[in-house]
Amino acid sequence: MSRFFANSYEYESGSSSSEEDLLSASEEELMSSSSSDNEDLQESQDEESDDSFFDESASESDVDSDDSDGRPYGPDWFKKPEFRKGGATGANRFLKNADYSDSESDDEGKKVVKSAKDKLLDEMRSVHDKIDVAEMTQDFVTVLSELDTMTRLVTRAQQQNYGIPNVFIQVLAQVEDAVAATSQQDITNKAAARAYNTTKQRVRKIARDYEEIIAKYREFPEAFSTEPTEDGAAAQDNFAVSSFALAGKKAADLSSIATATSESDFFTALRIVIDSRGKKGTDHQAQIKTLEELLDIAKSPYETILAYINLISFRFDSSATLSYQPIDQWKASQRDIAKLFDILEAHVGQYHVSEFASRNDFIEDEPQTNEQGVKEILGSVYSFVERLDDEFNKSLLNTDPHSSDFLDRLKDEQSVYNLILRSQLYLEATTTVQADLQKRLARVLIRRLDHIYYKSSKLVAITESKAWRSLRQDSKSEVTPLGEEVNEAYVFKLIDTLHQMLCNQKDGSQRKRAALYQIYFYALNNEFEKAKEMLLSSHVQSSINYSDPPLQILFNRAVVQLGLAAFKLCLIDDCHQILNEVSTSTHLRDILGQQSLQRVANNNAFSNTSVPNEQLCLPFHQHINLDLIDVVFMTCSLLIEVPHMAAFFSGIKVKRIPYSQKSIRRALEHYDKSSFQGPPETLRDRVLYAAKAMQRGDWEVSVSYLNSIPTWSMLPNTEEMLANLTQRVQVESLRTYIFTYKRFYSKLSVEKLCEMFGLASEKVVEVVTTIITDFDMRAALDEGSKYVVFEKGFEITKLEEVAVKLAKETKYVSERLNEKKYVGNTRRQE
Repeated sequence: MSRFFANSYEYESGSSSSEEDLLSASEEELMSSSSSDNEDLQESQDEESDDSFFDESASESDVDSDDSDGRPYGPDWFKKPEFRKGGATGANRFLKNADYSDSESDDEGKKVVKSAKDKLLDEMRSVHDKIDVAEMTQDFVTVLSELDTMTRLVTRAQQQNYGIPNVFIQVLAQVEDAVAATSQQDITNKAAARAYNTTKQRVRKIARDYEEIIAKYREFPEAFSTEPTEDGAAAQDNFAVSSFALAGKKAADLSSIATATSESDFFTALRIVIDSRGKKGTDHQAQIKTLEELLDIAKSPYETILAYINLISFRFDSSATLSYQPIDQWKASQRDIAKLFDILEAHVGQYHVSEFASRNDFIEDEPQTNEQGVKEILGSVYSFVERLDDEFNKSLLNTDPHSSDFLDRLKDEQSVYNLILRSQLYLEATTTVQADLQKRLARVLIRRLDHIYYKSSKLVAITESKAWRSLRQDSKSEVTPLGEEVNEAYVFKLIDTLHQMLCNQKDGSQRKRAALYQIYFYALNNEFEKAKEMLLSSHVQSSINYSDPPLQILFNRAVVQLGLAAFKLCLIDDCHQILNEVSTSTHLRDILGQQSLQRVANNNAFSNTSVPNEQLCLPFHQHINLDLIDVVFMTCSLLIEVPHMAAFFSGIKVKRIPYSQKSIRRALEHYDKSSFQGPPETLRDRVLYAAKAMQRGDWEVSVSYLNSIPTWSMLPNTEEMLANLTQRVQVESLRTYIFTYKRFYSKLSVEKLCEMFGLASEKVVEVVTTIITDFDMRAALDEGSKYVVFEKGFEITKLEEVAVKLAKETKYVSERLNEKKYVGNTRRQE
């Protein structure tokens, strides 16, 4: 489209100077025509207010499309439609002091097209106005909601490289003042009080990242104003916070230097880039572009290494204020790190990048060679890989786990693991002192374990095979050598080797983390006895309450996985004992690290606020299914507590089992009190109905309810596990039947019991003998073991059973009443 028919246009760089001369000349002629015209034009100019995201753009903003202020703009302004209209609303509009009411009425129906940046600013101003209103009424619920909205808008602005608007700084300072001026005792509404506490913590956390800017705002609030000043100058909506502050002339200078071919110009441009890092208003995108151009003109490996080290650092710096690094930037960083490894591996005998190298103040001069004839460059290759892995985890945490984007993102995990293995081999090749090797490899080995401990041995074998195939053919490792075949034995040996290497470290947290990784892996791969022995021998549980929250989360995950391993082997008693404390927690999702980032920010189960929120969460593919934990625990409770309850109510003295909210006993009590019982709907209902069938001695119905639970498909060897579970249900149904109905029989036929419960006669005799021995029951087997003979006179009647239940309920109610009285007396004393 021609620029003459566009609503507005910007000058081209090549003709800007000549057009400015024409414009200034035309303005002088027009402004000299009448003094009254000057006054009107000045008044219309004073009414303009140009909000912008950049300091430099306050006077260079886009031209308003309607030209309603009457100011002639550009050398071709006379060709605009307003000029061709004629009359007071046409050409005379620009020359005469006329009434503009007609032209304004013509333009009222025109649609104003705003840029995405202006729309974002309008939304922020709207949020600012809502907070103003809510602050006057102490409506902290609205203040908290609008503060979250403002935070999301600022994140959007940063992702689009708009910078940070002044209105955001104003809102932060305003909310800080509102929180400081309000006392929680003055708030009577409970919801507002909770929102006040959350707002206080939230704004303190956010303002910590903008302390310097807020301090400047409090010192010079006029510089942040979005309203026009007294002299009519347009207000600016940014105070040296823009990520494009290094645009324009500096960027052009760097580009011209980067395209030079001499060695001195390469290091000159590189020095300018290095000196600008960390300074306020640095344009990271311009610096990245400059470093990419420097890579093209680099002549020696030393220049290429320096360029890559700084380029990777600037890529990470450009997304430091974002929730995670954009995927395209992340992939670019991954490619740069891989290319850096290529250069270092190709010249491993000449250059080493090491954290322990001496600082070189003159980058033009290559470092001096050491005793091995190698030049050491200050830097850390593994820190780049570590940061890349952290950004990968952040992107997974910020992606919807139920979308295809999450699966696409998860495919990049293999490339991250390849770089971790590559960094380990590089450290082995460049570390000459063997005493320092284990210390330098500790971080790498922990990160390597972190990517494989939660996977089955088959998946780990696939991951290892792909990682080794991505390396050079002559690559080898002395610490974790590659075997002839990557199979299950190699994987278990790898886990043990990594654990042994980390156990020699002085850092206690690394030793504990390595031990928990090993325990989790062994439990996941059906090595219950070994995992249990490792947990008891490590003594981690004795000091876990004083460890960091991430370590506590890992410990809880290892314990849960150990319980699931016991259930896979049908070790019901061990599984119930292990899962009893963890599964009954009211914050199970939190203590397993399976909550969202938003939930961590709002309601943190761990009081240590110094730990980043990302370390308290795990990506979705590492989660342990909570429904599986719940069903496994209730099934174990079913097989243990139903026979126990039958024995207790039949008058047999039994040991007390810990009572929990999620136990089957609690579910059965609630079921008996309910007035209506419908068909099973949830997973817990199926286990509950299985328990009711077991109480009646109908083991087939009980097994059918348990087999209908779809969650079992998440466990390996499901058919074998269900077969073992069925056999255990048969045995426990037999025990429950004997405890419940022994009062009605003088003797029971073993053959009939075998027919009823589908068990062999030897198994029935074994179960009956165990019951008689363990519970001291007044019964015995006859000589041929064909009948179970019960002694009469020791069984309680049905009335006595009801009395026992009533006495139990009475004791429970009296304990609750005493507890309420104690709490009431304590409150009155206070």
